[in-house]
Order: sequence, then C-alpha cells, then structure tokens
Amino acid sequence: SMIPHWYTPSDTFLLRTVHQSLLRM
Repeated sequence: SMIPHWYTPSDTFLLRTVHQSLLRM
C-alpha cells in the first residue's frame, strides 16, 4: 500500500510491529 506523505514515525513503528508479528506466525 502507498504511504501518505503525512505519515508519522509512530505509523512506521506500528507497521514494523505488525510485520514482525506476521513473521512470528
């Protein structure tokens, strides 16, 4: 998905957290 130009560091952190969670599955 495309990342909005107004994305915040917290959004990036959340995306990384979700990604790591998926890897653990």
